[in-house]
Amino acid sequence: MAFFRPVYLWWKALRLPWRKDVLAGTDLDGNLYFERLVRGAYRSRRQVLYRKNITVGEYNDKIIPVQWQAWMRHTRIQAPTVAELIQDIRRQERVAGNVQRLALNDTRVSTSSTKNAPAQSRKQQQFQKSAPGQGYSPEGWQPSSALSSNQGS
Repeated sequence: MAFFRPVYLWWKALRLPWRKDVLAGTDLDGNLYFERLVRGAYRSRRQVLYRKNITVGEYNDKIIPVQWQAWMRHTRIQAPTVAELIQDIRRQERVAGNVQRLALNDTRVSTSSTKNAPAQSRKQQQFQKSAPGQGYSPEGWQPSSALSSNQGS
């Protein structure tokens, strides 16, 4: 059966004059995407043939990759390639790994800050949240020497 599937997909992808539905591509789950070219219509009709039989209640947005969803809605002109889908999965894995590392780093920082709460550095004390305008005194303001020297020349 593994031999016949590539031949079937190749045959369905041929744009023959008598063929209504033309295979646009497949995704990594094995779903088939077809495009029906209608004469006189503004745009073609695009549809998906799911690999597994699903009911309406089982459908969710995660079944179809985002790239294929954009193609189905005519947001994207060219159908996505398998290489593009693989690249997106690798990107999602990288992002998930970064999220885990950030969460681990965040827990380390929060536990160390609760242990060393009395010994905060001066920089941390400077950047603590304060009310807007707190600590501002107009009498204490002096122009910087660089600005005053540029204005004099």
